[in-house]
Amino acid sequence: MVNLPFSFILRFHSGASMPAFAGIWLAIVTISVNVVRADTAASAPSGFFRSSGVNDVLASQAEPLIRQTSEIDDPLASPPLPSPAEATASFEYPALEEQFTATPDFPNEQPDFASRVIGSCEPCCSPTHEVMPVGLLYRSYIAAPHEPRMSSTLLYDTSAHESRWDSTLGGRIGLYRRNNPDNMNLDAWQIDVEGAVMVRLDPGEQMDLESSDYRFGLLWTGRRDNISYKAGYFHISSHVGDEYQIKNPLFQRINFVRESLIVGTAIQMTPEVRTYIEAAYAVAYHGGAKPFQVQYGAEYVRVPCRPGSKTPFVAANFQHRQEVDFEAGINLMTGYQWTGPNTGRTMRIGLQYFNGPTNQYQFIGRYDNQLGFGIWVDY
Repeated sequence: MVNLPFSFILRFHSGASMPAFAGIWLAIVTISVNVVRADTAASAPSGFFRSSGVNDVLASQAEPLIRQTSEIDDPLASPPLPSPAEATASFEYPALEEQFTATPDFPNEQPDFASRVIGSCEPCCSPTHEVMPVGLLYRSYIAAPHEPRMSSTLLYDTSAHESRWDSTLGGRIGLYRRNNPDNMNLDAWQIDVEGAVMVRLDPGEQMDLESSDYRFGLLWTGRRDNISYKAGYFHISSHVGDEYQIKNPLFQRINFVRESLIVGTAIQMTPEVRTYIEAAYAVAYHGGAKPFQVQYGAEYVRVPCRPGSKTPFVAANFQHRQEVDFEAGINLMTGYQWTGPNTGRTMRIGLQYFNGPTNQYQFIGRYDNQLGFGIWVDY
């Protein structure tokens, strides 16, 4: 509706004749009625003004005004809202990388973890550098008695007719790996750290601790195709158990210690067969130890039909130590093995047979002839 100021009407009335004023006033009322009808027609349903001839006339007069009014932009009007279907189709969630790398909305918000950790150490996290890598380039020997691993084996000595329970608590992990190193004919090389304690319990004497051998080492390992290499240092020392010493007061303990440099190589002959040889030379030794020792062996592990399934294995290890005049110690093992498809770690259960100078260095003059059953876990 059009609203004219009342002062304008009074001024117009004072300067015009009564008939002229009445005609003009009637024209104003007519226009106001038409505008009101037009506003109502714009908001009413289609066909509402088609009920009478008068309404048809008013609607036809209002249509040009409606079109003119709709073309005027209102700066305060909100933009038209899209339909739910259009809104859903046009909306896109931000990518995961954008969510982590977006600028914080608040000044006190912490920077994203990815930019602080990965972005700040990109050189050491590149594909050629790995800190704490998964797996080993030089796997532990399956049948070697003094390899750092997790194991427990119940043995029966067929010569002495006594039972022994041997367990190992330890392992070997990688600290740093370099892939495709420059100026080296290797696929990769790696630094490993190893450590273990190898204990022997006596089930016939209330599980008394007879002895424990401690091993610690730092190794460099490398691999090229199917050949692996190893070089490094390891310490080993042997200690008698308190319970055994109390029950055998005449036993003379020895301070068996060896600080050795070690080199070795292993060849994966086929996907199922591996052979190896290793030599160690002690630069310092005490308590009856001698500097030189060597071990070698072979392993067969069938390729699993599917990842993580069990497969049979057979392994043999032969070791010669100078302190026992290089008399051979033979260790044979067979059973089933499970291999982690992502980590390469292995778990085995099976039978073990050992014949030769004892592997517990505190009893350097003892000879073992043992048969038993155990479980072994390698990293």
